[in-house]
Amino acid sequence: MAITINGTTGISGVDGSASTPALQGSDSNTGVSFGTDTVNINTGGSTKATVKSDGCLAIGTTQSAGLLNVEGTSYFGSEANVKVYAFTSSSEGRIGVGGVTSVINNVPLTFYTADGGSNNERMRIDHNGHIALSPNGVDPSSTGGITVRQSSPTSYGPVMSFNTIPANQGFTEFRSSGTQIGSIGKSGTTGVSYYSASDYRLKENESLIIDGITRLKILKPYRFNWKADASTKVDGFFAHEVTPAVPEAITGEKDAVDSNNDPIIQQIDQSKLIPLLTAALQEAVAKIEVLETKVAALEAA
Repeated sequence: MAITINGTTGISGVDGSASTPALQGSDSNTGVSFGTDTVNINTGGSTKATVKSDGCLAIGTTQSAGLLNVEGTSYFGSEANVKVYAFTSSSEGRIGVGGVTSVINNVPLTFYTADGGSNNERMRIDHNGHIALSPNGVDPSSTGGITVRQSSPTSYGPVMSFNTIPANQGFTEFRSSGTQIGSIGKSGTTGVSYYSASDYRLKENESLIIDGITRLKILKPYRFNWKADASTKVDGFFAHEVTPAVPEAITGEKDAVDSNNDPIIQQIDQSKLIPLLTAALQEAVAKIEVLETKVAALEAA
């Protein structure tokens, strides 16, 4: 086909192909070719990148899945293969890394690294916005926003590690509707402090605890072992037995199960027992002081 050169269309008339690009240098199978509404960049006789009429740039593949579609293998020598997909439809994922082969609903964003010659998932964000940092994807039993876990905890360090430099610097904080309600931070440079909101400006309708001893006597501290660790004895409570004395220390209901009949475990915040213990101790001290006064009076008679 003849090449046409004019002031309107420029150079036209030759599309070329991946093996014989229309525009090429000294290497006859490397250069630019043209197709129906596409511009292709070719090296070594094969297409490595394509720009399509919808604005999609496809690199390492001729398939488009949105504005950017990158797919390749061994880009980093022996490192993991890399596949990156970006979608523009409001009903699809915006970015997908690894494991995505078509534009479908509920596609997760996944990240892989190489380990022993194989690709292993290290992180994903699912269609619900759940973030999972683990080799096994999103934990199906988790209802939280972020799941962090390891496959071989005996050969690795802690699941999460926080490292700060200045004294008394915070590790993390907790907020509700933008207001800080708790934090975990350093105590000096050698300790850890756990804080929960206690500012008087957040509280009202206060009254002294006057039944500390009565409520304290409801509590039943035990020495027991957990079923999963039969060799270790510990001190503690049964959550449902604490509820009558300090209900705010307990979350969950006794013997509750989910739709699969699996237990919904009750939990306890033992720090919530401290005000009751303090009140009961104060009542006991007051009684002791009265008795001491009476004994002193008797001894002086």
